[in-house]
Amino acid sequence: GHGTTAHLTSWTLFVLSGQPELQDKVAPEARAALDSGAYAELPERLPLLRSVVDETLRLYPPVPRFDREAVAADRLGEHEIGPGDLVSIWPWIIQRHRKLWDNPDAFDADRFTAGRGQDRHRFQYLPFGAGPRTCVGARFAMAEALTILGCWLRDWRLNPVPGRQVWPSGMVTLRQEGGLPLILSRR
Repeated sequence: GHGTTAHLTSWTLFVLSGQPELQDKVAPEARAALDSGAYAELPERLPLLRSVVDETLRLYPPVPRFDREAVAADRLGEHEIGPGDLVSIWPWIIQRHRKLWDNPDAFDADRFTAGRGQDRHRFQYLPFGAGPRTCVGARFAMAEALTILGCWLRDWRLNPVPGRQVWPSGMVTLRQEGGLPLILSRR
């Protein structure tokens, strides 16, 4: 699971590098949470950063597609599914679907702030899978990503490299084609 957490972390840095005002809101939250010394409670002490990470997971799920084998005959819309057929599930598409999300291609961390999204279907947002095959490391991955991001954002300001285009790439995991160079400066 370290690769997917690394991809989540780098996509979050990418998103934040283009939003200095959001970085300036996340940095003091990270500083206060880390300076408190309550490391076991760190994920709960980073609600704004958590909403940024959740929205990043919506737009850039580290696993953009996963397959499941049908155990019995079923029907998916107009399509018959036979036992043994592979069904591809695409969080990348579902989490950007215009019927499910307002302004689906825009980054909006407020989608995941407390009290929002209560009417969201449970399979509308599935960056860690869903059902009995949900990623067993989801909680650990989130705690790890929040800790890493909190430490970096507390101390560093991130800026994109001028003229550098970032393109999603990958078959199994979603990464940045050619890597993600950023310009770092101390806060």
